[in-house]
Amino acid sequence: MDEFVKDLLDECEKALAAAETSYRRDIASRILSDELLFLIRALARHCQSALDATAARVGEAYPGGSISLPRFPLAASAGDFDNKIEEQLTGLLRSQPMIAAAFERHQPYQPGNAELGYLHTLGHADKRTDFSKQKRTEVVEIERVPGGGFIVSVVGSTDRSRDREATAMSERTGLGFASPDIVRHMTRSVFAGWTFVDPPGPVLQTLRALLGETRDAVTDICQEAGLPHMTSAMAAHGSVLT
Repeated sequence: MDEFVKDLLDECEKALAAAETSYRRDIASRILSDELLFLIRALARHCQSALDATAARVGEAYPGGSISLPRFPLAASAGDFDNKIEEQLTGLLRSQPMIAAAFERHQPYQPGNAELGYLHTLGHADKRTDFSKQKRTEVVEIERVPGGGFIVSVVGSTDRSRDREATAMSERTGLGFASPDIVRHMTRSVFAGWTFVDPPGPVLQTLRALLGETRDAVTDICQEAGLPHMTSAMAAHGSVLT
């Protein structure tokens, strides 16, 4: 079981790395691919499996009438937590309050754990309804180039991206020269990727947070429950993704 949980987290890491690669390709094409959708679902389901396997490991170590294959208790609110953990890990709240407290530290209503509440949603993501395009507004500076033509630069960036335009641009735009160098400042809307509709956040940022929260939960609960083999396996694998 210890190695199984570690393997699940390894699969999460692989799915995230593949999703990041797929996302960059999709940004270039501006089309959200089926491959990316599959990888998002896979990451969410691997995270859910790692959490459920951890709950099962605790149930084996501290039997108290729990169901044979308990799932990780996820509650929408603090008031619902006691019922959720009693349902999955019967008696743990009374017999092992410190371990129960570790489970409660990793609930969606706790600060920094919101993404855990969207495991089911992300595991069934639908690109027709669950994504929205993300755009950003840039201020650009148009400069005259000696000999004709212009350079368009993003203002305020430490690494200014420059796209050289054809000399004929001045004729097409009809821009006049307001100064010897700077022609004009203007704003433009740039496609920047996708956000989830629910949870309302950028795709990669959400996926990274989900994996980090999952790894945090597994590590903390294993340590609190005194499951040394799983804890050592986790430590050897690495800490929370940043």
